[in-house]
This record gives sequence, structure tokens and C-alpha cells, in this order.
Amino acid sequence: MSDLIPVLIVGAGPAGLVAALFLAQNGIMLRIIDKEDTFHIGSRGFGVQPRTLELFQLLGILEDVQNSFTPIPTMRAYKFPGGTVLVRTWDLYEKSDVQWPDRPFGNGVCLSQHYLEEVLRSHLAKHGVQVELGLGLVGVEQTKDSVIASIAPHKGSHVSGDAVKVATKYMLGADGARGNSRKLLGLTFQGDTRDSDGMVWGDVEIDSLTNDFWHIWGKPGHFTIMARPLEPLNPESKKFGIGITGQNFDPTELATPEKTIGFIHNETGRTDLKFGKFTWLSYFKPNMRMVNKFQEGRAFVVGDSAHVHSPTGGQGMNCSVQDACNISWNPLLTTYNEERLPVIAQMLHATTQLYTHTVAKEKPADAPERNNALEMYGVNYRFSSIVLEKRDSQSLDLEDAVARAYAGYEGLGTLRAGDRAPEAPGLVESGSENSKSLFQLLKSNVHTVLTFHGGSTSEAVQFFDIFKKPPQNPTKNGLIDSHIGDGELTIVVVRPDGFIGAIVSSVDDVKSYFSKVEAY
Repeated sequence: MSDLIPVLIVGAGPAGLVAALFLAQNGIMLRIIDKEDTFHIGSRGFGVQPRTLELFQLLGILEDVQNSFTPIPTMRAYKFPGGTVLVRTWDLYEKSDVQWPDRPFGNGVCLSQHYLEEVLRSHLAKHGVQVELGLGLVGVEQTKDSVIASIAPHKGSHVSGDAVKVATKYMLGADGARGNSRKLLGLTFQGDTRDSDGMVWGDVEIDSLTNDFWHIWGKPGHFTIMARPLEPLNPESKKFGIGITGQNFDPTELATPEKTIGFIHNETGRTDLKFGKFTWLSYFKPNMRMVNKFQEGRAFVVGDSAHVHSPTGGQGMNCSVQDACNISWNPLLTTYNEERLPVIAQMLHATTQLYTHTVAKEKPADAPERNNALEMYGVNYRFSSIVLEKRDSQSLDLEDAVARAYAGYEGLGTLRAGDRAPEAPGLVESGSENSKSLFQLLKSNVHTVLTFHGGSTSEAVQFFDIFKKPPQNPTKNGLIDSHIGDGELTIVVVRPDGFIGAIVSSVDDVKSYFSKVEAY
């Protein structure tokens, strides 16, 4: 058996890679394995919500992923027969040029999953971490102080050699819905499989189709055919992500390039479309499921290992990123289950409702309004046992707070501990004319402590005594001066995952918050 390692991550998709990077940035040694012998290809989970872009900034990867993401194309639906007469033009999300100070990313974007994974792997390499391909999880045992994971060589997703045992303090299962982590931990996967439905998705080159719109053809109440440009900013690109979805329509036989091409030609009437090379093509049934709990002993599940749903709403990869950030910041808090379970349960409900609208209707103009919660700004942990709110004197209705874990408190103008920390541009450091934004101060490996006060800097900085090393220059350690209200001291503690851990008004309260965190 190997020496005890701090963390073993099983699965190198977005959830596993984000968790690995977060942990590496916190100085935690780890191994990350994946049973596949090559890295994933294909656009797959391509929708990136604004809140996820904020987390990419926190992780320090935003600049690199910006080179690969594109705007969400405007959608166009066409009439049968012929498939060329325009029926309707609309945007999946309402696009806005207005930039709110607290929300720097006004619109979601498209980012092919394999590009995101490439960026994450490159940043992991800077910390000396490499994904170990061709190794899969085949067994799990637990003791009071460790997880004993049996891992074996794999070839083509099948075991190809003898297993070895690896001892780790914690294990993170991020190997997807079909992975072994959830099963070996004995977690149930509650929910629904739409047996009468099916979907085919893939990436392919298509000639004679403009790449400035997301093209839609559909037979009302039966199926929808989609072709989304993968490189809409490149007028010469012929790369598209295609999808065939249906209700009471199961395209099982279409999971080959020839059958897919024939179906699109026959149903749309667009025989002028010339198909080139497929880089990826996959069939699956819509599943809306989640685990009964996210933790078993010292082992946890994140991303698709913990929850799966239809691709409607573009929540899958985004929820995986939030899972990974939540579990890794302390690291591996036992409050992970407490905080994430209600968020995922409510997200699953929202995307299941949206799923019924993925098939063309008789009146496409009557499309349902989008759920604003899908942007994920509302996700919050006000109900968490480790957040501390002392500014708002109104008592928290815990049942109501849990019910709002996903949608949040949009439009109510309130900010409490447990909420996402909003962006705040134009902050001026003491003794300097330079301005910064709050997001430029946040880091994945430290709490950021902000003070708002009407007195001297020395009055506000006294709370740093609890960190043993009071900063020489408070402004360079996340202390921001701001004269507000009646001059009373307010201290805001932002967690490494970008959520507010505490809003308090005394040194003792700050100590109390960190005592809560250290107790878990």
C-alpha cells in the first residue's frame, strides 16, 4: 500500500480538475486519476453561466478561458417542409449591454468542455500535478482516519490489470454518472429516467450553413434538430455542435454519423448541407437524478457523480464547478452536504421543468420565460451552520432560507452572510490613488476580510490580532477603508469560494466565525 496522501480525486472532468486546482492553490498535495486512456474531446457541457465566470476569475484561469469562449448565438427556427423559411428569431437568454457594478459578466458564454479541461490541466501543471490516465477506482474501504482506495489500470474503460491500494485522508469522487465512486460508497441515485426519450449530440463540420446563428428545425411535439456554431466569431469556420432531442421519440439508431446525417437530411429537407468529419457523437437518455447525500465518511461525490439532469438550462458543468469550489476551500468541509444538497435539489427541479420545452411546440412564439436563477447569482448558503450574520437583526426563517438556496433573493436588495460576494469596482486603497475591484482582491487560498468604518485605520485593524500576524500594511491585505453609515465598524469576511462567511461588528464575532470554520 502507498503512503498516506492527503486527497485522491477520481475523475478528471471539470469537477475533478477544478477541485484539484483549488486544493493545489491551497497547498494540499493530491493525486487525480481518470480511467480513460485519452483526454475527453467534444463540446459537451458548453454553456457557462455568469457566476461560473466569476469563479474562473477567482481561480486565476479567466484570462486563459477567454481565448476560447464565444457569445451564445441568436437562435433561428425554420419551417417544414424545405427547412429554409424563417419562422422565428430569439435569444436563449436576454442579452444586455448594461454592466451592473456588482455583476461584471452580464451574459453567459459558450465554451467547449475540452478547452476548459485543457486550461485547468495547464494550471494544475504549474503546481506539479498531472492527471494519471488509465487508472480507475474498483474498490473502497474506510477507516476512522483514512480511505483505502483500490485503483486498477484500465484500457478502453475496462480493467486491464491488477489493482493496488492507495491510502488517502479524503477521496473525492468526480468520475461522472457512470463512474464507480457513487456505487462503491453505497449512495442511492434517486430520480427519474425518461425511458421513452433520447438524445444524440455531437460535433461535426457542416458546409452550406451560416455560422452566425444557432439553427433549429422541429416537428411539433416530436423532435428538435439543432446546429450550434462552435466558432461563430470565425466566418470561415464550418464546425457545429449538433443535437437531436425528442419526447416520446428515442433516436437510438441515430448514434452513428451516417444515420444522423440521413435523419437530418430527410427531416429538414436540407439536402444541400454537406457533412464532414465528426469529432464526437454520443447518445444518451435524459436522467434527472441526485444522490441521497454527498458524503460517506471521508469520501465525497461532486458533479455528475452526485447529480445528473437534462442539458436544458446549461447547469451541469456550472453546478459541478460550484460543487468543487465548495468542498475544496477549507478543504473538504463536512458542511459540503449541508450547503450543496438543497441547491442541487432545487436546480434539478428547475431544469426538469425546462426539459419539457426542448421539443418544438405548435406555437414557437409562446416559448416559456427563462428562469433567472439559471445565471446562478442567487445560489446562497444563508442557512449554513458555519455562516455568521450579526448586522441584520431580522431573524432568519430557516425553512424559507433552505427553499431559496438556488433562486436566492433577487430584487429584494438584501445582503447577508451566506450570499455570493458582489463585485465592487472603484475601491481606493488608503494612501494611494490606485483603484481596485473587490474581485481583484479575492483569492482561492485565503479568506478576504473587509472592514467598513468611520474611525481610524488602527481602530479597524485590531481584529487582525486573531491571525497572530497583524499586517504591516492593511490595505495590501484586503483591508479597505470606507466611511459609511454612522461610523460603526462593520467587518465582512469573504470565504475562499467567493461567498460571504460573516457580516459582523466586533473582533469577538470574527473570532467566533473562524471558530465555527475550524470546528468542522
